[in-house]
Amino acid sequence: MINNYYTLRALVAEWEEMLSGSSLGDVFSQEPDELTLAFMRADADQMLRVGTRPPLQFVFRSDGYSRARRNVATLFEQAFDRAVTSVRIADRDRMIFIGLAGTTEVRIPLFGPRANVLLVEDGRIVEAFRDDGRLAGTEAPEPRAAPSPGSVDAFVDRWRRGRKTVAHAVASACPLFDRTLGTETAARAGIDPDVDPDVDDAVLEALFEAAVGVRQELIDPSPRIYWDGEEPAIFSLIGLRHVVDHHVRDDRHYTEERFDTVDAAARIFVRRSLARRRFHELYDPVVKALVEAVDHYRTSLERMLDELSKESRADRYERWGHLLMAGSNDVPHGADEVELEDLFADGEPVTVPLDPALSAVENAEKYYDRARRTRRSREEAEKRLVDTERQADEAAQLLAALHDVDGLTEIRTFRKERAAELSRYMPDEESPEDRIPFRRFKLEGDYQVWVGRNARQNDDLTFHHAQKYDLWMHARGMPGSHTVLRLPNRDAQPDRRIVSQAASIAAYFSKARGSGLVPVMIAERKHVRKPSGAGPGAVAVEHEEVVIVEPRLPE
Repeated sequence: MINNYYTLRALVAEWEEMLSGSSLGDVFSQEPDELTLAFMRADADQMLRVGTRPPLQFVFRSDGYSRARRNVATLFEQAFDRAVTSVRIADRDRMIFIGLAGTTEVRIPLFGPRANVLLVEDGRIVEAFRDDGRLAGTEAPEPRAAPSPGSVDAFVDRWRRGRKTVAHAVASACPLFDRTLGTETAARAGIDPDVDPDVDDAVLEALFEAAVGVRQELIDPSPRIYWDGEEPAIFSLIGLRHVVDHHVRDDRHYTEERFDTVDAAARIFVRRSLARRRFHELYDPVVKALVEAVDHYRTSLERMLDELSKESRADRYERWGHLLMAGSNDVPHGADEVELEDLFADGEPVTVPLDPALSAVENAEKYYDRARRTRRSREEAEKRLVDTERQADEAAQLLAALHDVDGLTEIRTFRKERAAELSRYMPDEESPEDRIPFRRFKLEGDYQVWVGRNARQNDDLTFHHAQKYDLWMHARGMPGSHTVLRLPNRDAQPDRRIVSQAASIAAYFSKARGSGLVPVMIAERKHVRKPSGAGPGAVAVEHEEVVIVEPRLPE
């Protein structure tokens, strides 16, 4: 329930005083689907970190200020240095509001696939963290208070007997409850949370009374984390009887840790959960690759051993060659087979296949050649068997070592120290730049030019990959690709030669490529926006300058 309304409500109540007197000093993203808002105050800096990626959507606070030097996107720059005037949450909705001086605010709708962080001015979106290029200038989403049944009748009216279980039905009848609270409500009412929700009125009344009790406790929270060994399993604002009494489906026994503040509990729970998620992102592909490798080598070994256990075909081919040589006068010309006495098996008859176009001697020589090639192949197969056995052992040993790894630091160390061995079983990892599909050109220093290939890529490049301080370029008044001069950092000052080279690339990837000189407009990315309702690739640009360049690619 880290993203439950009651959790967010409790966090906001604690943050009101903590953020009082601060100003918004920085907003940046250095992890996919995560945004950090830094608040500065003379005596203390703080950060709110927001995660929009399901299923672990979160917001938590930490003391201090830190930011990576590279691969960081800066957002909401126009709101920097504005004082925080309020921190509040919508009534019965998971939308947090951070008021700033003037009519500006940061809104954090933290629910569903549209979770986001929005910079809002006078009720309209100025900038969005997760932006499809169409949000700027549109009306900001407004909160919608969820129903909270205050009587048995209201509770019964919202009861859905078609839900999967009683726990699901409770969460549906009380939309501010999540599955954990639905399970707890059922347990407190003495009902199995997993039974069918088609229950009688007496059970419904008991469930309602239990829900009221749970809701009252949530208003005055007593935060805690239930640990499954070293892993944070459940975050809760209240004691969970269905966990303490082991009324859980998997019958695990959890360790309970209580905290003085919701802020502290949420921070520890999310950080440990993120570390565990990152651990599995690094661990799972390795174990999958090694398991597949071990299975592959074992299957190959079984096939090789089965093949090598059979009689050597080379001996048979050689014997047929000897018989054809010894009985060449008895082999009719043009026959496709011949029956001869087997001199190596007490004269028993043996049928030898023939090539009708060859003589008996030529057929014999053919069998001698096949015998030599078959023996070489068998020798190579025996060598491959030894090599495959070695590879199977190495993969199995790596897998056994991996099974002893537990923890983010350990898996990072394992992957680094065993990188050479793992490279045999895993594909090369792509760098962030390798995953970007745009055309890329390296200029002097640390400057790069990225160019979109089509309208949708143009949108993606401009609104999802370009930094706010990068230089955006496009042939003026002419269809063409969005082009971005990537700056190594926000303080970089590219000289006119670098800018001209980038502009020449923009001109080259336009309909004006065949012209001698092309006007190219240049603007900082933060001055490029998506007009409401505009199609892919269409933008509005402000504060641009124009240079005249020759369309060409760098040498």
